[in-house]
Order: sequence, then structure tokens, then C-alpha cells
Amino acid sequence: MAYLLTPEIPEDRIDSEIAELKKLIVDGNGLVNQLGMPERRSLAYPVKKQNHAYFGVVYFDIEPEGLDKIKKALALHKKIIRYLILRKPVESARKKTETKQPSASQIPEQSFDQRLESLLKS
Repeated sequence: MAYLLTPEIPEDRIDSEIAELKKLIVDGNGLVNQLGMPERRSLAYPVKKQNHAYFGVVYFDIEPEGLDKIKKALALHKKIIRYLILRKPVESARKKTETKQPSASQIPEQSFDQRLESLLKS
């Protein structure tokens, strides 16, 4: 999940906001894998009338039922001005196997010549 925190939060309160986000995920039966420290950044365009925000990323695992609970809580959170939850693509257990077509270099030259002659005779 990527998120933007309002720039009105003092630097010393950022840790408590991160702890709130982590608690929110854990309360939704999620498991936090990695938690990045938010950095203050200039935004390319204003978001909710803000030109700066704290940008942070959280990697977590959660069941779909808990995800709905987290989405509702994030939408109501007053300090989060925007968030985006992405799903990591699942790698399949079986890899696709490519069917190999014999290339021209693998076809014996003699059979190629014989086939060419039979086509020319017809």
C-alpha cells in the first residue's frame, strides 16, 4: 500500500501515525511484512489542496475480508489524503512451456532436397 499523509503532521508525530497504520492492518487480521518511513515530497499536482505530503509504503499480507475493513478505515482516516492498495501478482507453480518448432537449420538437408524435387515434379 502506498499512502500520502497530510503535511500538517509535525515531524515528531510521524512515528505515531505509522504505528496507527500498522495497528489498523493488524486489527484487520493482516501481517505487516515491511514498513517504510514516510518522506516529505512535493506533489506533481495538489491533492486535497495540499502541494506537499509525506509519502510512505507498507507491504502486508491480508485476507480479502480484512481488506474491506482496512479500506473503510483508511477512507475515514483524516490524516491520510490518498492511498493505493496494490495486489502482488501471484506466480504460477507451473511455468508455461514453449513448444519447439524445428528450425530450418535442424531439418536434414537431404530431406529438404527430396521434398523440393517432389514439389518441382508435380
